[in-house]
Amino acid sequence: MPYARIIQTSLRAALGLSVAVSLAACDVVVNTMEGGKATAAEQWSRTFTLGDTGQVEVINVNGRIEVEGVDGTTMDVKADITVRAGTDEAARDLLKQVEIREENTNGRVRLETRYPKGLGRSNVEIKYVLRVPRSAGVALETTNGVIVVNQIAGRVRAETTNGGVEGRNLSGAVSASTTNGAVDMALTKLSPDGVTLETTNGSVALTIPADARGTISARCVNGSIKVSDLNVEKTESSRRRLEGTLNGGGPAIRLETVNGGIHIGRSQGPVNE
Repeated sequence: MPYARIIQTSLRAALGLSVAVSLAACDVVVNTMEGGKATAAEQWSRTFTLGDTGQVEVINVNGRIEVEGVDGTTMDVKADITVRAGTDEAARDLLKQVEIREENTNGRVRLETRYPKGLGRSNVEIKYVLRVPRSAGVALETTNGVIVVNQIAGRVRAETTNGGVEGRNLSGAVSASTTNGAVDMALTKLSPDGVTLETTNGSVALTIPADARGTISARCVNGSIKVSDLNVEKTESSRRRLEGTLNGGGPAIRLETVNGGIHIGRSQGPVNE
C-alpha cells in the first residue's frame, strides 16, 4: 500500500539525538476528475501530550489551518493531504513525496509541510485540524489558506498571505496578519501583551469587552475607521486614522490595513461559532 512519507523528529535534550521515521496514515484514495485530472488523498493523524504551558507551531504552504482549544493536556492533529496530477499513477507518486516534518520536545510540538524541489505547490493541499489545550500558545503559518482559531487562552500568532484570519473566544496576546484577506478577531479579554492585526487587501475587525483597557492605534489608506459601543477617548481622529485610549488606556491595540476598513466593537462575552 502506498504511504505518504512522514518524518518524525524526536529531540531529546539529554542525548541531543534526532530520529526520523516513516509512519503510515490512512488508506490512499485515488480519484480521476473531469478534464483528465487525478487526485490522491491520505489522512495523517497524531496525538501529543502537552503541559499547561505547551507551545504548538504549524507551518503549511497550501491549505487551511483550524485550531480549537479544549480541556485537558492532550493535542490531537489531523491533516488531510491531497495531491493533483495528470494520471492516477502520477498522483500516487506525488503523494509519496509530501512530508509532514514533526518535532516534539519539552512540551513544544512543531509540524512543517515539506515538498521536494520541483514539485509544483499548486498541486498539493494539506488541511490541518488541531484540538489543543486551551492554555497552549499557538503559532500558525500558511501561504495559501485560511487560518481559524477558537477558544485559546495562550498567545496566538497567525500569518497567511492569500486567505483570511479569524479568531473567536481568545484571551491571550494576539498577532494576526495577511496580505490578501480579512482579519476578524473576537476577544473575551485583552491580554497585557495587547493585540496586533494587519492586512493589505481586506478589512480588519476587532471586538473586545466593554470594560477592557487599552491604547488604540488604527490606520487605513483606502477605507474608514469605525468604533461602536466602546468608551474611547480620541487623541487623534480622522476617517483613516485613530489614536486614543479605551477606558483610560492600557495594552496596545494596533490595527492596520491599506485597502479596507477597520471596525472596533464591543463583545458580549464568549462568541459562538
